[in-house]
Amino acid sequence: MSSTYKALAIVVGLAALLFTASSNLPLVSAQEQQELNPLNKLDLGGSKVNGFVFTADGKFVFVSVSVGRESSVFLVGANTADVTKFYGKKVRGCPIAGEICLAQVRGNINPQDLAYNEAKKVLFIPGYDDDTLYVSQVTFDKDGNPAEAKAAKKVAVGAGPRAVAVNAEGTRAFTVNERDHTVSVVDILYKNEAPDKGEVIATIKLDPDEENPAYPSPADIAIVGNRAFVVNTDTWKVCELKNINADSEKVKKGEEKIELGACVDTGAYPRAMAMLENTAYVINSLGDSVSQLSLDPLESKAEVTVGDAPRGITTDNKCWVVVTNTGVDDAEGGRPSISFLSSDLKKSLMLPITAKEPGDSIVPTQVQVLVKEDAKEVWVLNIGARGEILIYPVPEDVKSCP
Repeated sequence: MSSTYKALAIVVGLAALLFTASSNLPLVSAQEQQELNPLNKLDLGGSKVNGFVFTADGKFVFVSVSVGRESSVFLVGANTADVTKFYGKKVRGCPIAGEICLAQVRGNINPQDLAYNEAKKVLFIPGYDDDTLYVSQVTFDKDGNPAEAKAAKKVAVGAGPRAVAVNAEGTRAFTVNERDHTVSVVDILYKNEAPDKGEVIATIKLDPDEENPAYPSPADIAIVGNRAFVVNTDTWKVCELKNINADSEKVKKGEEKIELGACVDTGAYPRAMAMLENTAYVINSLGDSVSQLSLDPLESKAEVTVGDAPRGITTDNKCWVVVTNTGVDDAEGGRPSISFLSSDLKKSLMLPITAKEPGDSIVPTQVQVLVKEDAKEVWVLNIGARGEILIYPVPEDVKSCP
């Protein structure tokens, strides 16, 4: 990692909860800070956790976990208020106590992401190893609890679908395909309110110059209005897709196009992105930083330092950006931590995090903020200890907007 980036990261403060209004955003060293200790953990039976997502009301969390040689993927439903309470039916091989899961997707699909559409109650699971998008509708019982996920419909997409984004209606999905550097545009067709089949209506090349290929390796995607935004890891850029709500029949006939638009530079090796109103925040894993981008027009606004080797990013949908820092690239043995950034990037706080069980390894990756009536929680996927999501409180200063 370059000395330029490391020099930015070693500004040290002495106060336990120090905020700064500097435009350069010096951060308090995690080693000098108080720790964040987990309130609880969601124990998923020691299996590989691929991704998780909340329902819109925050009452339930859906998780995809891989089990066994063939990497069967189980879809899990859990209560966010009581993380020992799981929902579904008895499925042989399910890693949860009592073998209670929503469904099983057989095969070595190695999903890297998970998305949930509230309007249609549908889960979208990109199968990275078998180049397939799986679409499964969740049914709820009379008490409003998830009961099962129906047999998944399968759609062949591009090579290595890393992430998926879905429109608000649940009728169109976009997979970013890492191995062939494309985006697949998938229409989801419904019958009797349930997914019936999917159809790829367009494939967008993110590397259109065939004579001088750049191999962008897309890693994440988000939808805002009539555009989508794609994180390209190996070219260090975010690019827009225009006219994503185009009429399906016109797209197939070539009368309308969903096409690649402008691109903008990020920091070194961008991995994931979060949106807040008309602004995107992108983590740069080799730059130890977050890039702030305006979306209209698409342009870079700022780049600020966070912790070592950040892997996950989200927002509270109001005023805070939350980043997980793995610490894995720190030659001096840096600790895993969480950074909290105000949306204007004028205030920041970085705290080291601990495991639920003493001595357990922590490598924090995906992160989500669960907003409750009286509290906020930070849910963190820990790939250092297989099969768990750690749940942390937010610091006092992050409970409200600055």
